[in-house]
Amino acid sequence: MGQLDNQPENSTSSNTKEIETLLSSMTQELRDIQQNIVVQLARDMARLQAEQSRLTADIQKLQNQQQQIQSRQMQGGPGRHTQQQWTKQLAQVMASQLQQELSERLKEIMVVPPPPSQSLTTVDPNIGMSSPQTVNLNENAYRLLASLDTTLNTTFKNLQQELSSYQSSLSQQLGRMHSLQQQGEVILETLVDRLIDQLQEEATNVQTTAEIVTNRRQGLPVGTAPNQGDRPQGSDPATQSDRIAAERAAMAEVRTAPPATPVASPPVESNVFLTGLILALLSSITISFQNIITRVILSPPSLFGLWEGQVLAPGAGNSLLILGMRMLFVVPLMGFILAPILYPNTWRDIKQLGNPEKRGSIWIVIGSGLFLFMSQFFIYIALGNIPTGVAITLFFIFPPVTAVLAWIMFGAKPSFIFALATVTIYLGCFLTVSGRLTGGAPDGNLGLGIGTAIASGLTFAGYVILTQLSARKLKLHPAPFSVINFSVILILAIPFVLLGSREGNLFSWNVLEENWQALWMGSVALAMTTLIGYALNNFAIPMIGAPLASVVAATGPGLTSLMALLFIGEGLGLNEWLGVLIVTLWVLGISVDNMNKQKKPAPAAPAPAKQGA
Repeated sequence: MGQLDNQPENSTSSNTKEIETLLSSMTQELRDIQQNIVVQLARDMARLQAEQSRLTADIQKLQNQQQQIQSRQMQGGPGRHTQQQWTKQLAQVMASQLQQELSERLKEIMVVPPPPSQSLTTVDPNIGMSSPQTVNLNENAYRLLASLDTTLNTTFKNLQQELSSYQSSLSQQLGRMHSLQQQGEVILETLVDRLIDQLQEEATNVQTTAEIVTNRRQGLPVGTAPNQGDRPQGSDPATQSDRIAAERAAMAEVRTAPPATPVASPPVESNVFLTGLILALLSSITISFQNIITRVILSPPSLFGLWEGQVLAPGAGNSLLILGMRMLFVVPLMGFILAPILYPNTWRDIKQLGNPEKRGSIWIVIGSGLFLFMSQFFIYIALGNIPTGVAITLFFIFPPVTAVLAWIMFGAKPSFIFALATVTIYLGCFLTVSGRLTGGAPDGNLGLGIGTAIASGLTFAGYVILTQLSARKLKLHPAPFSVINFSVILILAIPFVLLGSREGNLFSWNVLEENWQALWMGSVALAMTTLIGYALNNFAIPMIGAPLASVVAATGPGLTSLMALLFIGEGLGLNEWLGVLIVTLWVLGISVDNMNKQKKPAPAAPAPAKQGA
């Protein structure tokens, strides 16, 4: 306030009046813009409602015609009444023509004298014998009747063929009417969906504009509007796709790092911001505790000295068994309880993936579920063979891999800070592994644990990339996206679990009779930590934004190592603690660097929009 205090009172009063005048003019302009938008939307709504009414009337008319035709078919076949009328008219015309032709032929026969060669024995009419003329007349009448019968038979056969052709043509027309009805329903549904999307987008623009006005009235700068600078939310499709991808990656049930292209976090009040930060931290703690539970199930350390470890021996079959039992609880609870609460249109969006325009891209969602399944499978094997902190630290090699893949696929070129962070992260991983190499790994297979932890990070990078690609192509909300991912994991795990019930193969699992109760308890605990961590992260993101939530999630290596030391007494050597610290700090650095990039204005035609389309 130093410079303002030194200004004269007249200048202050003049500035206040100018600000009030500016605010009044801007408020009036915004009201005019809002009124124009409302009028335009009302016109569009009226036009679409008129089109809908017209299409509905046409469909109703076609349905009535179809019902009439079907009722005629039930009464005696299609066009029966029309056939009878045609047959009657044709018979009348033919009868009149034949009668006229027969009369003329009889007149000719009466006029022409009979030939001598055809004379027959004649007897006087008084004794009952016929004359030759009478016999010829009878023969001619028989010929005419036979010809008439043949003509009638031929005519009726032709008529029957024509009626059959008419029936076939009528059936084809009914099929076309039914197809047109279905097309009309699809068109109406598409129009309604597009109208809803347009209304939502316009409502978002109006809401953002109102927030800008509110910020100005409160003396805040314009740049504090949600998600971007002076542009309304949703104006940049590429930024909106990246926002959805960032939310999905931040809400994954495994320890996640920030996506390659998150968006700027919205400004929030201090208490809301603090609440969101606490929720994000609780989510990170919950997921770290989930890793510790997995470690206890597969290794000797006990949890708090109360729950004895080593319920299952580490191995491929036992890891798949735990994964399948965990998803057996997660999928129904997530699909029918948690996801509809977080996003009411979850199942509607899942059904819309069957539409022709989205059916070709559904493989992206299924592929991301496949990569997540492999990542979970590898991390379970790693947690059974090496300490929790070491496994999670090696798992966090995925942020650099994700950024490189994003550079290749979307053109998001990494910065110098990212290159330095990548080298440092791998140095930290080397320090962590070197501590194991010098200290040994008495509780498991060191080489298998290190290899599977790295493989888990690599496959998780593929999951993140497909998640971003899905956000660009499908625009799918994170809730239905996660339901599909978890369902894919369950579907993939079931055949391996059934195969593992037979002994003598790679995926065989073995559970002692007295350990089944502890295994079910551990599976329920894993499912609950998955759902609780997902829900907490979902509630935190609207409060602090997806980038900052990713920054909190990046504390995974250090937080997991510390919790493993406190809960199961699993300590690390000096080199290992140094490696965990280096990886944690540089993953945090990558997150903060990505978050700061999004505060800059986006280019007019970014390369990722073309390559990701």
